Amino acid sequence: MHTIPRIASRKGYSGTLENTIVRLLLVRHGLTLSNVQERYTGQSDVPLTEMGERQAEAVGKRLATEALDVIVSSDLQRAHATAGAIARYHNLPVCDDADLREASLGEWEGLTYSEVIARYRELVRHRREDPNVSAPGGESFMQLRDRVARARTRWQSHYPNSTMVWVTHAGIIEVSLCLFLGIDLKHRRQFHHSNASITEFDLSRDYGILVSLNNTEHLRMLEDGIEYK
Repeated sequence: MHTIPRIASRKGYSGTLENTIVRLLLVRHGLTLSNVQERYTGQSDVPLTEMGERQAEAVGKRLATEALDVIVSSDLQRAHATAGAIARYHNLPVCDDADLREASLGEWEGLTYSEVIARYRELVRHRREDPNVSAPGGESFMQLRDRVARARTRWQSHYPNSTMVWVTHAGIIEVSLCLFLGIDLKHRRQFHHSNASITEFDLSRDYGILVSLNNTEHLRMLEDGIEYK
């Protein structure tokens, strides 16, 4: 389910994506135990770790001075909690959108990467090469791409000429990069997205301009064991 608050019409908006520019900040959720244990999480609704909560707070402080128009989050708690840490610095609600959930990974959810490789080696290889292949009972990357495209159309049409944040997952960010830059989905794994990283796009017409990728500057003090201030 997605929730779009009522907003006033923006001057000059024609009702289409044509000639609208959106500054989009893609934020990956903070650290979870599944990340630490190298487990496939998918749509399993796991919480942030203590470090993940500190990372979320660091993202919130990093974006505190940004003029944001809307904060949109996956409705899974690891993303929603990260979005909440951002929203505390702005007079904005967190708008949940199920289209920004991580890909469903079916039977792989809860298994470690090593366990999946041991049991499904050939399927893993096919899935890496073909975005139409899915984990048993899960979604393909083509289906994920369709969700990202829907979300872009929905939120950009409601918030043209705006700065928006999507708090989401590595799979969604990978697919977003390919979609916005016009890159084949088979290249999605060439992009890395750290927990609580920020990737920035300028979306103009039907293509996107990548402004920054996987920015983790705000996390440096956390990595040294010192809380971000």
